[in-house]
Amino acid sequence: MTKFAWLIACAVGSVAAAPACAADFFLNVGPGTSSTDFGNTGTTPGTIADRFFFTVPNGMANGLIGSIELGSSLDVDLGSVFLDDKPFDVILSDGVELQTLSWTNLTAGQHIITVNGSWGTAGGSYAGTLNFTPMAVPEPASWAMMIAGVGIAGGTLRRRRAVRTTVRFA
Repeated sequence: MTKFAWLIACAVGSVAAAPACAADFFLNVGPGTSSTDFGNTGTTPGTIADRFFFTVPNGMANGLIGSIELGSSLDVDLGSVFLDDKPFDVILSDGVELQTLSWTNLTAGQHIITVNGSWGTAGGSYAGTLNFTPMAVPEPASWAMMIAGVGIAGGTLRRRRAVRTTVRFA
């Protein structure tokens, strides 16, 4: 009888256990100045471990992520949000959740936004926005003007006469 009760308890426990919700998403961030949205929706309680991948050239990014509680059952608790290893700053929590990321330099290549937290008893949803601005690259005419200016300044300094100083002792 004890084994049967133990099996029933294990079966009930495995059904009632909160499933983990981990998903990978790939964002389309344009090569120029752009803004892209990201987020996820859950319909059952569990943990959130979502990753959003995107590839950009050298530039700067900022963003925000948020969720609004709609009753105790539709509530997302955003535990931690990171862009690579840089954490988002928590602005609001408990009911209305908001986290922001100030302007951050990004090198060219793939980057990851990681969202960790938990879904309410009936799930919930969260959404965010990532803004990206590429670094300015000088045009060839700007480079030519800069090199010509340095050359003219160097030529002017080289052509100056040396100043003669005469020292007399009384």
